[in-house]
Amino acid sequence: MSDVAKTTRTFLLVAAGSALGLSGLCALPPVSGFLLGRALAAALVFPGLGAGQGQAAGTAVTLAGFSVVVTGGAYAVFRWSGFGPSRVGVLVCWGLAGGPAGVLAVLAWARLRGVPFADHARDAASWGMSTALLSALIALAVTRAAPAAGRRRKRAFHPRAWVLPCLVAGWAVVWSVFLREHALVAWLPLSFNYFDQVAVVLATVAATSLEGLLRGRLPVEGRPGRAFVLAWISLSVAPVVYAAVVAIDRGMREPLLAEPLNPAWAAEYLTDAGDALVAAPAQVAVPPLLLALAGTAVQQVLPRREPSPGAPDPVRVDRRWSLLVAGAALALTYFCLAVTSRFPVLTRRVFDEETPAMLRALAMLAPPDPLLGRGAVISSWATAAVFAVAAALLVYVTVRGQLVRVFPATSYVVLTGAVALAAVLAGSLGGAIGHAVTRERPPEIPAAVDPAAEAAVFTAFAAPVFAAVLFIVHSQIGVTRFARIVELEKEQTWEKLVERYRAWKEGVREHVPGRRERGLLAARAAGGALAVAVIAGTLRAFGLWSGDELLAVPALSFAPPWRDALAGALYLALLAALVYVGLMRVNLRERRLASWTAVWGASVLAGGVAGGVAGVLAGGAGGLPGAVGLRMGLVAGVFAVAGVAVTVRGRALVAGAVALVLVGAAPVLRGAPEPVVIGSGFWRGAQRGLTVDVAYPRVAGGEAVRINAALAAPLREHVADALREHRREPGSPAGGQPGVVTGTYEVLRNDTEVISVRYVLTGETGGAVTYDRRAARTLTVRDLFAPAAFTPAGRRRLAGALRPLMPQGQIPRTVTADSDRLLVNLVPGGMEFAFGRDYFCVPCAPFTVRVPAGRLPDDLVMRPS
Repeated sequence: MSDVAKTTRTFLLVAAGSALGLSGLCALPPVSGFLLGRALAAALVFPGLGAGQGQAAGTAVTLAGFSVVVTGGAYAVFRWSGFGPSRVGVLVCWGLAGGPAGVLAVLAWARLRGVPFADHARDAASWGMSTALLSALIALAVTRAAPAAGRRRKRAFHPRAWVLPCLVAGWAVVWSVFLREHALVAWLPLSFNYFDQVAVVLATVAATSLEGLLRGRLPVEGRPGRAFVLAWISLSVAPVVYAAVVAIDRGMREPLLAEPLNPAWAAEYLTDAGDALVAAPAQVAVPPLLLALAGTAVQQVLPRREPSPGAPDPVRVDRRWSLLVAGAALALTYFCLAVTSRFPVLTRRVFDEETPAMLRALAMLAPPDPLLGRGAVISSWATAAVFAVAAALLVYVTVRGQLVRVFPATSYVVLTGAVALAAVLAGSLGGAIGHAVTRERPPEIPAAVDPAAEAAVFTAFAAPVFAAVLFIVHSQIGVTRFARIVELEKEQTWEKLVERYRAWKEGVREHVPGRRERGLLAARAAGGALAVAVIAGTLRAFGLWSGDELLAVPALSFAPPWRDALAGALYLALLAALVYVGLMRVNLRERRLASWTAVWGASVLAGGVAGGVAGVLAGGAGGLPGAVGLRMGLVAGVFAVAGVAVTVRGRALVAGAVALVLVGAAPVLRGAPEPVVIGSGFWRGAQRGLTVDVAYPRVAGGEAVRINAALAAPLREHVADALREHRREPGSPAGGQPGVVTGTYEVLRNDTEVISVRYVLTGETGGAVTYDRRAARTLTVRDLFAPAAFTPAGRRRLAGALRPLMPQGQIPRTVTADSDRLLVNLVPGGMEFAFGRDYFCVPCAPFTVRVPAGRLPDDLVMRPS
């Protein structure tokens, strides 16, 4: 024991000295000036440098205090966590402690010098963490040993740990619903305010943690009286935690961020916390007394969970860990609901393209504002509910099917697929539920909330973060299992640990599917999706199936548009690659369901990437939107799973391959395309005081999905802007008559090459869209005009070509083709220019000019006919 103490003392002294020396060295002007010019190295420079002259003494004292705090705090965390001789554990604990220690050091330095803390707070945590990590690495290199972590805490009463949380949450619900008028038993009231709900959750955690701490200090086996006292004390703390959290939400957040250590703020906060405790509630004795009696009785009835005498199974993941990761998925969902409830830009869906993508990604799990309307509210809540249930179930199945290893990187891919699959299911079912319940809008044009679009952004930006958190929780399976095995076998030396870890990995490797097996499964999954892709591509090419967005699937054929084939081929390639990687650590022989969910999740990820690439190639609206790409992976994933689950014999496989080639080549023999039939669709409804009455073109046939999406794009944008403005400022004019959005359209050209439509919308605004059928994309003004048309000389020449056709009194000197007040459409034999109000002068009324192709200079126009 004395050798262990000496090693620990040496390591801590070296770590503290390294932190002081490293931070002091980086604070010297020559060194700091050199490091500030480097992106990563700049994090090692003390944030307080440059605040004035004469700061050397104060900075030195601050750095010395930081070294002591980070070393002591990190070692305390290290002992509490029970990492043992793990060097990775040392780095983790020093990194965790470095952030808070850096903030405290910079805060103390700012208070002593009388400078604003906010000016240096931004870099305080990164400086502390970087310095702490490097000092820990230096200490490990010098001593070549990790400090002893002390004895690990023994956790008992595993079933009993759920008693107090259930009592706290249950009593809060009962009191809030049934007993509000009974002041004697007032305790932890719930409300629709998410901070109150978070306070109840934190109070539950505090009560449970305190009871566990007291039980560790004072064992209660066979002593129900002591158990009752401990439960009573723990439950009495819950209202204090509740009041502390609620007081922060009542005007304390801004002063807390502005001046954290201001005595006046502290006094005001304590006053508010006391008021919250007295108001809701002051009775902190009677309910805990009653609940402690009930909790003690329940704890005595519940069976004790004794630890298994043998070593844990290093292959099969038990149900407890699967439930833990699934519970983490539910907790993350609730956390997003609670956090996003504080941002009106998300609850009212008033964000735009300039809003950060990560913030917009959380809109899928943002509680909707009633201002959105009944349909949008139902869709949003249905989406959040479906995601919570689907994520928990899919993550549970996924984790149960994984083979246990320490930090298995491939598990991250599978967990990302599970979260993405849950998001797409939520977006599809949420929108369908809202539409089925309200019948407020046609599915082609979103009114206030488009769950599928929100799910697409969530999948792209938030799902990887969700999966990363779940991966950290899941990785503890391997760490805990291995630590348990080592503890049972008493292997404490580093050489024996390395040897045992290698043997443990070899034992797990026997259950890992080989490369050939995974390659065969990846090919079968891609083959199942290939079959439906070829059939869908042939049906679309002949116009026999429009490919509804709700049933979007990849399409492959030898006929144009080639973007469909490219997206389908990219999807199949990504699907095979993800399945090959995702099944690397799946227990295929005992957890078949887990392998199927892994394949389905990989299909969703592949569909989202392929759909996004196709959308970029198509220039946005004309391509396959991200939401449709995800649905493509969702639907085609069913066939990919079927390809993995169903075994096809060799002869049948060859016959099927030949049939697919013939079916895919059939569209080459089709005749020339004919003009599509354009009908009218109407969107009439009311959205919380905003009346919508617009008409839009609708196409039927094999190209319907893509053409309808392209033609409706200007209308979508106009209505979305009007609804966003109305939600931001209810009652304000939506571009024209207050609270009314109207719109009509006119088809200017419809042939085998081009479809061109102009909209007349509310307030004399409008929109123009020209769709190229051969290229299967929307043409912009940059596609219609050559680059020379946007130069000063080109604008003057274009005005000269249009001047003879202008109304009397209009003599333009220049014409800017990409102006917001000018709409350009292709018409048979030329172009049509629609000039908006005030284009040339303030009192000028809008007018339209149709210009034959012969009058337009050839070097200015790229598509004159």
